[in-house]
Amino acid sequence: MAFTFPTRRPLGAQDRRWAQAHLLGLLTLGAALGAALPGHAASTVLADQAPSAALGRPLPFTVYLPDGYEKAQQPYPVVYLLHGAGGDENEWRTKGGAVETLDGLIKRGLIRPSVVVMPTAGPASWWADGAAEKAGTAIMNELLPYVEARYRVQKERSGRAIGGLSMGGYGALNLSLRHPQKFCGAAVISPAIYDPLPPETSAARRTPQFVRNGQFDPDTWKALNYPAALDAYRAGAARVPMWIVSGDHDYLGIAPVSANLFWRLHQIQPRQVELRVIDGDHEWLVFRDALPDALQYVDQACRKGS
Repeated sequence: MAFTFPTRRPLGAQDRRWAQAHLLGLLTLGAALGAALPGHAASTVLADQAPSAALGRPLPFTVYLPDGYEKAQQPYPVVYLLHGAGGDENEWRTKGGAVETLDGLIKRGLIRPSVVVMPTAGPASWWADGAAEKAGTAIMNELLPYVEARYRVQKERSGRAIGGLSMGGYGALNLSLRHPQKFCGAAVISPAIYDPLPPETSAARRTPQFVRNGQFDPDTWKALNYPAALDAYRAGAARVPMWIVSGDHDYLGIAPVSANLFWRLHQIQPRQVELRVIDGDHEWLVFRDALPDALQYVDQACRKGS
């Protein structure tokens, strides 16, 4: 286990808002300037949707296609990148700088050229088969086959990874633990995996996915959260290498639950789990900072397992 301890002075709320807006502006400006430079990675971002009987409506997603995708013949690795509560299929692109991050990592040879799918099953799906909707089934049984039929991506486990932030970190963790034969790596960023129960400030307490008889149902939360999947995961043969990261000032208390997750997984796969605690709160400054290392880890893990 390795920790990165904060070296910057703590920022106040106003400082953080200014820094976040400034960084997003720089990312946008950099992308605009870079597109005009010779040799700039000409990636493509498309909007698409997969039919979903499980949801009873289409499942939208944004898909990142790397430079050269149209001309290449070989299938690409694919990463499914899940958004947080209240987000949508564009959030990683508009707030998380995902396109600029992917372009930079690929151009520098730090990850393989990859297709990245950024879906939404709704702003409060929790990527699970909850009390209201079967979002987990929609992702696994409908989105994955649709992407693999429509796009030139690898269909083997060694070419398929998953990641997400907050609610999406909850989803990436739970889906990989319940379907370890499907994923070669998982990036778990500021995961909302409260154990035993989410705090009163968590959006989980207000989503229909965990509500029964008009109120939050602790038993539904516990049945769907990751501890309920650990025994079956431990008993199976497949292991999903996992990169776990949280901000040290996360107001939802995600740093300690991330450390607890790390220790539980360390008992099962000591060489295939990493934890990082970085400076910051439950915010886009942390999510964006965490994404490059997370993508590199899952890419390397999948290459080793291929």
